[in-house]
Amino acid sequence: MLLAAMVLLLHVAASDVSADVTVEPTVVTSVAPTSSSSATDDQAAVASSSGSSSAKLTAVSLEPTSENSQTLSTIRVPSIQPATPKKTIPVEEVPSRRQWLILSIVQHSAATFDAYSTRQAVSTGAVEADPFMRPFAQSPAIYFAIQACPLALDYAARRMQRSPNNFLRHTWWMPQSVSTGLFLFSGFHNLSIANRP
Repeated sequence: MLLAAMVLLLHVAASDVSADVTVEPTVVTSVAPTSSSSATDDQAAVASSSGSSSAKLTAVSLEPTSENSQTLSTIRVPSIQPATPKKTIPVEEVPSRRQWLILSIVQHSAATFDAYSTRQAVSTGAVEADPFMRPFAQSPAIYFAIQACPLALDYAARRMQRSPNNFLRHTWWMPQSVSTGLFLFSGFHNLSIANRP
């Protein structure tokens, strides 16, 4: 828009237009479509103000009309809202990491006991019933393979400790405790099979 106004000024200065015709650039805040009748009214007003019939300057006003203009005071900017409010948990309600660590050690020890008892039972002719542990039952790799489940349950218990859900935060110990109980039950069952005459 500024470039067009400058070209128009240079064109007017170079031509032989009478001295009483002045062209002033206007600051345009918004361009609003005008009807053809108002455009011809603006052209007629410019032509009548020039006073000479030889050179006629026609221009269309680009100033906003009252019906389409919008001032800055009427523009509404929405206030910034946080995406999700963070829930803070008091320190007193966060379960102890020490308890989680103790349960982890007990659970991994129970899994190791289960692996030991499984190897003892298999050496006496028993068959591993768990299809996931059956490929490892004849080798020492069972000690590493059996630790996969306790590791997953350790991670789940730690996530439950930090959960904003009260129920999950208060029952974080259940996965590790139930797993420890099952490993101990399996280990004693395997030993009873291994000690049969």
